[in-house]
Amino acid sequence: MDPATSVLPPETRLLELGDRRWVACVECGDPLGRPVFAFHGLPGSRLQQHPDADLAAARGARVIHVDRPGFGLSTPAPGRAFAAAARDIAAIADRLGIDRFAVAGVSGGGPFAAACAALLGGRVTRAALVSSVGPPGSMRGGPGALRTRTLFALAAHAPRLLRRPLRIALRRALRAPEHFIDRVAARLAPDDQRTLARAEVRALLARDLAESLRQGVDALLADLRLEARPWGLPLESIRVPVALWHGADDRIVPSAATRHLAAAIPGARAHVLPGLGHFMIVDRWGEILDWLVQ
Repeated sequence: MDPATSVLPPETRLLELGDRRWVACVECGDPLGRPVFAFHGLPGSRLQQHPDADLAAARGARVIHVDRPGFGLSTPAPGRAFAAAARDIAAIADRLGIDRFAVAGVSGGGPFAAACAALLGGRVTRAALVSSVGPPGSMRGGPGALRTRTLFALAAHAPRLLRRPLRIALRRALRAPEHFIDRVAARLAPDDQRTLARAEVRALLARDLAESLRQGVDALLADLRLEARPWGLPLESIRVPVALWHGADDRIVPSAATRHLAAAIPGARAHVLPGLGHFMIVDRWGEILDWLVQ
């Protein structure tokens, strides 16, 4: 697929990087505001945005959502690493005329925000990690964590075994997204069940799921494998302000992942919030943006 010849969804912008790969991005908020690069979860795409489009503008934030390689309309990049992902963001910022910027990563997007904070030096102003997965060995305990640990173990050591079941599961999800969301919600904490019952959230997730899998499951498998193996990131060298948010009742990624990251990153502040689940960002995004644009 050549995204340059595709019919683009509204507001999508395509940028060509130096190695002739294309990346797709969408901006929301204040065009003259403080820039924030937002990293989607897994699966996900640039359409994984907050349902209230006015939140960012009200805080003077220019939020840039980017499809990672192989998701949505972005060109695949087989064998990529976190360092390459950080270089991509620097190149995108250059194309957009942005010198310094904040980063925010949710769930499977957390490691990519951490990579930017660790590797891009003074270009990153602040980094927020929300419901983030952690490095291998950090996601211990918590109800429901066994399912996630099993997924990551297979991704690390036998990714080919995941391809067929993922294709089948996600094909069914695309055919009946409402049913898929209900099945996911049934395994989650009450806070997540309330969030996933909201019409605007369900519509967002269904739209994002379809776009994220436009090119199949290869990008999802690549990201899972990258995150399930040692990250190779110098977390101890991060000097920019880092804050982490995690729901104590998260049944997808245990809050132990955030506690591990907070201990590894100098000066990081962790907010583990009682009663909240994996999708807590929906109700906390305004608070997180406030911190990012300070």
